[in-house]
Amino acid sequence: MSNFDQIRNKKVFEVIVVLKVIYMILSIVAILSFLSPKMNVNNIIIIAIIGSIILILMIVYFLLLLIQYKNKKNISPRLVDYIETIIMLFIFFIVLINTGFQDSDYKLIGIFVVLIAAIQFGRNYSIGVSILCSTIIMAINFSSNAITKAQLSVYFERDLVLITAVFVVAFISGMYVDIEREHSKELKKIANKDELTGLYNHRYFQECLQNNISDSEENNKELSLLFMDIDYFKNYNDINGHQAGDLLLKQIGRILKNSIRQGDVVARYGGEEFAAILPNTSEEDAIKVGERIRTSIQNTTFKGQENQPDKNITISIGVSSYPRRAINKHQLINTADDALYRAKSFNKNRVESYHSVLDDLCKQMNIPEDTIKSLKTFISMINLKDRYTYGHTERVVIYVKWFAQILKLKEEDQVQIQIAAYLHDIGKLEIPEEVLNKKGRLTDEEFQMFREHPQVGVDLIHHIKPFTPFIPLIKHHHERYDGRGYPSGLKGQEIPYLARILTIADSFDAMTSNRPYNVRKNHEEGIQELRANAGTQFDPELVEKFIEMLEKYKDNF
Repeated sequence: MSNFDQIRNKKVFEVIVVLKVIYMILSIVAILSFLSPKMNVNNIIIIAIIGSIILILMIVYFLLLLIQYKNKKNISPRLVDYIETIIMLFIFFIVLINTGFQDSDYKLIGIFVVLIAAIQFGRNYSIGVSILCSTIIMAINFSSNAITKAQLSVYFERDLVLITAVFVVAFISGMYVDIEREHSKELKKIANKDELTGLYNHRYFQECLQNNISDSEENNKELSLLFMDIDYFKNYNDINGHQAGDLLLKQIGRILKNSIRQGDVVARYGGEEFAAILPNTSEEDAIKVGERIRTSIQNTTFKGQENQPDKNITISIGVSSYPRRAINKHQLINTADDALYRAKSFNKNRVESYHSVLDDLCKQMNIPEDTIKSLKTFISMINLKDRYTYGHTERVVIYVKWFAQILKLKEEDQVQIQIAAYLHDIGKLEIPEEVLNKKGRLTDEEFQMFREHPQVGVDLIHHIKPFTPFIPLIKHHHERYDGRGYPSGLKGQEIPYLARILTIADSFDAMTSNRPYNVRKNHEEGIQELRANAGTQFDPELVEKFIEMLEKYKDNF
């Protein structure tokens, strides 16, 4: 339930409580005022006791009302609401028979019951209550055999005006409530929808995700989340124009609507990013939904797709689930976002589920949980500043993992170099965002910032004892085999062996990735560049082993 709904329902509840309090007080006053002339001392004591009991019952009743309001999630009457209405009508009947039957001056308080019904449940319910209220009034008129036809006619004519008023109140107030609710529903629909795509918007997504997480926790069910991003959308927009880009977003929105299941919620998260909430869905089933979406978009022909890098419009998808991968909404969004950028980092047009390789590696080295959290904080900070660095780091980790297996490194070294790959660019935290993402040529001062990032990375982690083994790799991953690298100018075998491995993986990915200041090379061109620099920038023996690894795992790129 949104904050708006909560505030509205609270105010409506306050009005209903006030009406019920007034109705109860008037009913008690009516009975007491009619009986007071006939009272003696004993009767007063009895009335006081009865009054006290009624007061206690009223307090209990209103406490139950508060509980009912707290747990109420719909606007349709339930069994308890029908029972409450019957009790209120019965009180109305008791008032009439204790205040003069046909001559009662308190018939008008029946309107309170009708008003309460109208405000709570709208026109149809209030008309039904007004019929019952009118029936009680007419039944009272016919209840006595002592009255003549002439008297009955007078009562009927007098009460006909009252009954008409009761029906008018029921109809008008009930209709007004129905109109207000429909209007509110339409406003919410407009407020919850993205104007361009017709999907739900970011605000509604956040609200809906939290509600679904609460339901999943309550019912012990798994909830999955898809994060989706159109590949090379900026390129499409730049070439075909923003109108064509808007049309593409609309088409993608329609495909997403048709690809999800009943009960799933798909939203435009922002820009060219979309999200889908999949209630009661395992991660494995969510991956199948993601693949269906990815395939549908890949197999659809879009205007202008021939100008895209892959001659096609594709989408990358990240998958995470609650509570398997995350313990709250914030973490679920972050893990799905993580999985998405992993998908975009590895050739795009793919579905990736969240998996923390870093957690596995750190556990293998018995790195404390607090230290792992610190490391993740560093990586998240880099991710916020520079998406390229994040994707680059993820790819380098994969390269060194495969490379270490080819080289048959000890298991301890394999784990160590993968963690070092996660950490190797951590010093870029100190480089301003505008410099990290600068497309033009760097100034001497800006270039110096990049040259200093290995040492800055060491300075950031040197006080964290479990990270001590990684310091040489972070510090020396920009050394050159010919001694012209930085920061220490180490040469050949002086450079730590694992650092030489990391240098090749780092450089190859830098060559074959899109960066603001570099033209991307394909894999063959990257291999040629490695061989051209073997013996100068890179260890020549390791270069050939790295190329052997690329050949073995070529189907994974």
